[in-house]
Amino acid sequence: MKFLSFTDMHYSDIVMDGERKRPMSLEKVKRALQEHGEECDFVVNFGDTADLFEGYKPQTSLWKETADVLKSFGKKYYCLLGNHDTSTDKKTWLEIMGMPSRYYSFDCDGYKILVLDPNQNDEKNPYPSEEIKWAYCYIDDEQFEWMKKEIEQANSDVIIFSHELFILENRENDDDHVIRNREKLIDLIEKSGKVKAVFSGHYHYGDRVTHNGIEYITFRSICLEDDYAHYVVTVDKNGIDVQEYGIK
Repeated sequence: MKFLSFTDMHYSDIVMDGERKRPMSLEKVKRALQEHGEECDFVVNFGDTADLFEGYKPQTSLWKETADVLKSFGKKYYCLLGNHDTSTDKKTWLEIMGMPSRYYSFDCDGYKILVLDPNQNDEKNPYPSEEIKWAYCYIDDEQFEWMKKEIEQANSDVIIFSHELFILENRENDDDHVIRNREKLIDLIEKSGKVKAVFSGHYHYGDRVTHNGIEYITFRSICLEDDYAHYVVTVDKNGIDVQEYGIK
């Protein structure tokens, strides 16, 4: 299984300021697709696709521009919700980005992939009424039960995609970027013996940790400076190979 990934576009037409070059993000995605998309089975957008700023393009328009680029490229593509994507309601995001649900699964080349939505500030309310507080993300109860069932019923190795992180730097880290109720998630996947890796975005500078035989891989943001960070990931019986591109 081989896929191209990018994350944290934070796309907007707002005037560029600081390290996040938001207006450049979509062109960076196009370049990444052109350079490495054809060799992959599918493309994954790991979330925080667009930012909402008063007086600039609506978030819905920015999402549509991104979705149109992914559709026109012609490969299968999958998108994840990010915390910034909750500025507009999730159901609108799903419709525009063309995803089946806020969390879902699919199969590729003998692997089961779970796509998660940790973008809620408590375990009971998966549809927030306003943009969530990014440092207090949770997997809701309904989704956790779905995860358990999907993993239990899987007849193959499992890969997890999540915008927010399970682990950053080491097992004890309690950085704001990690999911608040991650302990039960980690316990579930470690005891299952089926989960091979967890891939994430959210932490803009990237990270890679192995804990109890499971790889936790975080991708660098595509919006930083003049970089167009993207990755080609190969998962097979020999392990996980991550090739990083676009870092200057």
